[in-house]
Amino acid sequence: MVKTANNIKVFTSNVPEYPVKGIRAEVVFDAPIDRVVKVAMDVNNYPNWIYKCKKSVLAKQISKQEVIYYHVTDAPWPVDDRDQYSISKLSKHSDGSYWMHSHSLLNYGVEITGHVRIKNGKASWHFIPLPSGQTKGEYELFFDPEGHIPSWIINLFIAEGPYETMLNMQREVKAVSK
Repeated sequence: MVKTANNIKVFTSNVPEYPVKGIRAEVVFDAPIDRVVKVAMDVNNYPNWIYKCKKSVLAKQISKQEVIYYHVTDAPWPVDDRDQYSISKLSKHSDGSYWMHSHSLLNYGVEITGHVRIKNGKASWHFIPLPSGQTKGEYELFFDPEGHIPSWIINLFIAEGPYETMLNMQREVKAVSK
């Protein structure tokens, strides 16, 4: 565990064969599960709550539960911004929980000059309804940032990014109409 505050816990772990650590975050939202899932599936709104998300747009709506989206992460100078196309799929289970899985798409969309394309990224959410009417969120993320990034930038993201994302998402979930 690298941080705990505001009903948020952030953990890191080593990922075999990669110098970048994997991330796990747990959060409790003071909202029903449907409101939390609505925020998680609104890819166009990601810049309002995902840490360093500069741009996120829906590229293709496959179904109500499956989308392809384009995402740009703002990297501090002198590092180039990172971008990726991802596919995200949501599934509901008989216990009322939801799983949302995303991964980078190779060879999808045009590569943008001045951006480094993320080719290996995976994320998953597990949303669990609590008896109190709240929702527990469990988030796991791994991505290879590609290229040469100084270790201090990666370490900053590992410690700060997941916590800020969860804190911002808590705020965003509260703001969604009830």
